[in-house]
Amino acid sequence: MICPHCLKKIDDGESFCPYCHGYVGKASNDEFVFCEGCGARLSIHDRTCPKCGRPAPGILSTDSAASDLAAGKTASFPRLTKSLIESDAPRVEPASAARTIDDSVDPSSTNVLSREELDDPRAKKCKRRQPVDEDPYHPHRRSYGKLIAVLVTLAIIGGGAAFVVYDPLGVMPGFYESFRAAAREAFPSRQLGETPTGSATVQDPATAEGEAAEEEEPQPMTDAQVFDAITIAYRQLDSYNGEEAIGEVIDTFNSYYLEPDLSVRQQRSQSAYSLRDSIQQTIDDLEAIQAPADTVYAEDIEHVHQLAEWMYGRVDQICASWDVSLAIPEGESTLAHEDEILQPMRDAGSDDLYNYDAYYYQWEPVRKDSAE
Repeated sequence: MICPHCLKKIDDGESFCPYCHGYVGKASNDEFVFCEGCGARLSIHDRTCPKCGRPAPGILSTDSAASDLAAGKTASFPRLTKSLIESDAPRVEPASAARTIDDSVDPSSTNVLSREELDDPRAKKCKRRQPVDEDPYHPHRRSYGKLIAVLVTLAIIGGGAAFVVYDPLGVMPGFYESFRAAAREAFPSRQLGETPTGSATVQDPATAEGEAAEEEEPQPMTDAQVFDAITIAYRQLDSYNGEEAIGEVIDTFNSYYLEPDLSVRQQRSQSAYSLRDSIQQTIDDLEAIQAPADTVYAEDIEHVHQLAEWMYGRVDQICASWDVSLAIPEGESTLAHEDEILQPMRDAGSDDLYNYDAYYYQWEPVRKDSAE
């Protein structure tokens, strides 16, 4: 019987090929044959393989029918007979485990320990472990490379420390001084006061505070100086009341406090805030006047200061309305918030304006005879 898969001869009645382990079936060769091309099982009545179309074995002989010859099935495929198969395909006996083992191997030549050797205490002794620092090529010679490296490192560190401490070349004082100079330049506020060389005098803290107080205490102004200071402040208030100052602030507010563009409102409101800061500076200058206790311009100082307060109030109410206008976000209608914008000006009223106009010319500073 021929295996349809590997085309080797196998025993009749085998279901699986012992060479390729392919299934060959249980039928006898008298009932079925197998295609020589694809190994498909064929009936004895099939002339061609139904899978690959190859002519079935045994049908192409000299006795082929005319239809087979017309189809191109020539006698190039001889009929496979049992005698031909047995003569051409030698019988191969199945391999077994006993045949694969070489009988020439001598079991006594293997390195197998006997029970007596295992029980021997001397066999249980471990082989001497080679030290870590031992030279593998010279078992009795040790490597001292690591020890030498450690000693060299310690020698370098010790030499550097000795050079710094003893300073044989005398370079360390200059190095220390350059370091101190760099520290003084980088951190001037952290440097402590140094006592001059050869001076052991320590100043009393109370005396130092007294001298500092005498130096910082301003000297009282003369009446002439007081008159000049209040006159300058009075003229500054007159400049604030002009068309180029508060007049421009009022016109700008009336024109742009309802502007939809927030950036434009922010830009136009700066004139009001700047004027208010200038008036506040004038008030600070008046309060900083160091007049004598018996100055003849005490009343004039109060009058000019009051005028400055009224002027500040007139501008401050405009700035308060600007604050409301600038608080309206971009894209939101300012016209819907008009009452809210003008409410700070309604609350302030016109008292600051009326009082300033009523007393400005009456309170003009005049030089007094006793001031000379």
